[in-house]
Amino acid sequence: MGKLVLAGLVAVAAVGASPHVLARIQTGSSPGGAVFAFGAVWVTNDGSGTLARIDPHTNRVTRRIRLRPGVFSVARGYGWLWTVNYKRGSLTRTDPVSGRSRTIRVGAVPFDVLAAYGRVWVTAWEAGRLVEVDPRSLRIVRRIRIGSRPAGLRTAGGAVWVGFGRDATKVARVDPSTAKVVRVPVGVRSPAWFVAGTRDLWIEAGDHDLVRLDPSSAAVTARLTFGATLAQGALAPDRTIWIPDKERSVVYRVEPDRAVVLDSFPAGPGAFFALRAFGSVWVSSYAGSDVWRFDPAR
Repeated sequence: MGKLVLAGLVAVAAVGASPHVLARIQTGSSPGGAVFAFGAVWVTNDGSGTLARIDPHTNRVTRRIRLRPGVFSVARGYGWLWTVNYKRGSLTRTDPVSGRSRTIRVGAVPFDVLAAYGRVWVTAWEAGRLVEVDPRSLRIVRRIRIGSRPAGLRTAGGAVWVGFGRDATKVARVDPSTAKVVRVPVGVRSPAWFVAGTRDLWIEAGDHDLVRLDPSSAAVTARLTFGATLAQGALAPDRTIWIPDKERSVVYRVEPDRAVVLDSFPAGPGAFFALRAFGSVWVSSYAGSDVWRFDPAR
């Protein structure tokens, strides 16, 4: 049994059978973000510059929409797919049926994209802005001065939440109507990304910290330290949180109610992004070219 650090204490990881790998699906070079939408799983491939459609019934790629290398995060909303390209400083809107795309410039090094509250939101890492876009006209509505190195995005409690990289120790709560920004300390460095699907905000920070933040009270209620380079996690169908570790090419499972790390198991090279969809958890292999589909119940 391996030892893991939990809130400054040493916790012993539980030993159990690794989840069953249902499929390993070749999507393209350096798969990054993923989203389920329009009856399929869609994966961005940074190196290949494509958006791949996976049929969840056959576990096969049925379409590759050519964008540009550097395509990274992806979201669904308002009948379209939305991707950002960190190399080109752009946001692209893609029709999932025709594959036709329109692209606008949003600012230097966009990192994440979110469709919520009638808008599309993009973090511009180098520009230090949260960019608000009208989804139909593709007009930039506001460029909100959000702070240095904005990264991940999530919604909670009627607000847009923004994570930050580098030396930041706070996240930001943004009112989508007024653009008022409230900064919330989390007590750890580089609180950059948010776990998807959880009630509270679970924030991946500083490569090896996972912090739970109550979005109503803005209070930190748990902190776990484990792993080497934690990437973007998700709540699985079995109600555990799956956190990929890009450096160790594993996935950690966390029990959110007790805030404990349960175990870890192998995933693809550079395990990066976890997505819950179609009763499975899908994990992209950023240092490789495939997506692993896991059955969390086995």
